[in-house]
Amino acid sequence: MSAHKKNNTKLISIISFLIIISLISFTLYKIQKNKDEAKSLEPISINLLTSVHPNLSWTFKAVQSKVTASPGEVISIEYQVENNSDKETTGIATFSYYPKSFEPYISKLNCFCYDAKALGPNEKDKYSVVLLLDPKVTKDSKTKNVKDVTIQFTFFDYKKYKEEKN
Repeated sequence: MSAHKKNNTKLISIISFLIIISLISFTLYKIQKNKDEAKSLEPISINLLTSVHPNLSWTFKAVQSKVTASPGEVISIEYQVENNSDKETTGIATFSYYPKSFEPYISKLNCFCYDAKALGPNEKDKYSVVLLLDPKVTKDSKTKNVKDVTIQFTFFDYKKYKEEKN
């Protein structure tokens, strides 16, 4: 075999090897991309905790203690509330998220927590919150693997809050 044919054979072998490596790399990339896309569609479990400050004689609980939502989904969550006293009282709610890194990715589109709520003696009512789970949550390295989140709402006496603030 001539030197020219040997060089051509080596060149063909190197090119073939590079093509095979490229195909394998591309295939692995596609597999990982498909896994990431599938993961981004997986629902996230949201635990719903509630509490009431001791100064407010209310019962407050989520209709369901846990819901699931997929990134990009808008969900509505209902809460039951009851004034356990024999007089009208007014409450307002605050909220928190765990893990904290999830906070930028949950948008409250509508929430009972924005306004003070008055309930008459022994009155019962239902409040709701509408949430959007931002799809970007699956891109952030701090949140992309989180599949269990907690949201806690706490009601407190609005009139006492206003008195302390003034």
